[in-house]
Amino acid sequence: MTPAELKATREALGFTIDALAAYLKTTGRSIRHWEQGKFAIPDSAADKLRALELLTSAYVDDLVRQLTDEGTTTATTYRDDETFHAAHPDRSHFPAAWHRAVAKRATSRMRGVRIDYPD
Repeated sequence: MTPAELKATREALGFTIDALAAYLKTTGRSIRHWEQGKFAIPDSAADKLRALELLTSAYVDDLVRQLTDEGTTTATTYRDDETFHAAHPDRSHFPAAWHRAVAKRATSRMRGVRIDYPD
């Protein structure tokens, strides 16, 4: 994985540097160094990020199925981590921005479905 791929993947997944550092159990400084090309990206970090991409794609597919099955025209997402984690405690290791990215990817595959907050 190149530094550019790391940064592009992190951003596409909706992760900040600090959120990705927490997910990978490293430091924000390490993420910044990897993205700047100062240090090689460890294979273990690249592998975990690729696995996160696959998991995210599966969540996108699941959300598309759910919205289709329910016949709803609104995908609900969350403004902040606190609200997201309260609604989905099983996903507390993901930031709300990740969920917004999932919602955007899912709704871009569907006509007439919008994204909104629960309130």
